[in-house]
Amino acid sequence: MVKKKFILRLLFTFTLILSGCANEQFKSNVNIEEFTQQDDQLASRTVQQNMFDSVLTAPPEDAESKLGPGDLITVNVLESEELNTETRVSSRGYVSLPILDQVEVFNLTAAEAEEKIELLLQEKYLKDPHVSVFVKEKISDQITLVGSFTMPGNYDYVSGRRLLDIIAVAQGVTEDSASIAYLARKDRKTGAVKNYIIDLDALIKRGDMNYNVAIAGGDVIFVPEAGKCFIDGAVRNPGTYPLKGEMSITEAIVLAGGLTAYADNDKIKLIRYTGEGKRNIISLSFSELQDGLGDKIKLQDQDVVYAESSTSGLLSTGLGFDLGFMGTGINYRNPSVDRRL
Repeated sequence: MVKKKFILRLLFTFTLILSGCANEQFKSNVNIEEFTQQDDQLASRTVQQNMFDSVLTAPPEDAESKLGPGDLITVNVLESEELNTETRVSSRGYVSLPILDQVEVFNLTAAEAEEKIELLLQEKYLKDPHVSVFVKEKISDQITLVGSFTMPGNYDYVSGRRLLDIIAVAQGVTEDSASIAYLARKDRKTGAVKNYIIDLDALIKRGDMNYNVAIAGGDVIFVPEAGKCFIDGAVRNPGTYPLKGEMSITEAIVLAGGLTAYADNDKIKLIRYTGEGKRNIISLSFSELQDGLGDKIKLQDQDVVYAESSTSGLLSTGLGFDLGFMGTGINYRNPSVDRRL
């Protein structure tokens, strides 16, 4: 009996030491007001530093694309329906036209192809021809899908397709994809590459078709992985979780299965690394989370949510007795191992 009391006292002391170490490691260094103020300043600075040319709902009209191998065009001659035809650009850049035979259209715009065909018809057959060229399928250009697509890679560009069509071609995005996409488009007049941000949540989850932008040949679409947050300590399912949209501390704890029975409801920590080896730590209580504060603070990439264990909770849920031979045995059951508590 004396031995059993000694072991209990030893375990109790050991638990207090562990609890003290955890408190020292995750000691708060900023209050909530300072934390949120720094958070707002950092977010504003990040937006200014990383702002793309535009948040894209409707991209500016691009310069007319050039014809290339595989493109399907329709040629109409106003003066003679017999000269109307639908033809595909050959691998060498030629189209086959009635009475004109082979005409090179490689690297011409539709307007330039119209002028060339009109001149050829005027030279031999018609006095004042009027020709229209319509690009029915544009597949000479490719689009490049990078990042969190189910099937990233290069795809032939077909005119008239929009972002949802392209996502479908790549069989969707992965589960850990971010809620935004980046579109890089080369200006055909200047050669400069412009970058745009597309809100995928608005498009896919809320059905806002303003974000279902038309895709141009040569576009590069990048969908990054979602940021990661880490949820640890006295939660039922600790681990790494993707940040989908604007995730709050409360949502993160719910995602991790909620607090365990041995959690300290007054010591839920948010740890945010601010660079150069520094970190900001705030301490929140469960009641503050319930009052709505947990919904106001949004997690950022690499944030850590840590729920501390209470000493009394550890002892009440963690100690188990195994009398063993002649009543001399005693075992300690670590509640953090059994996440079902």
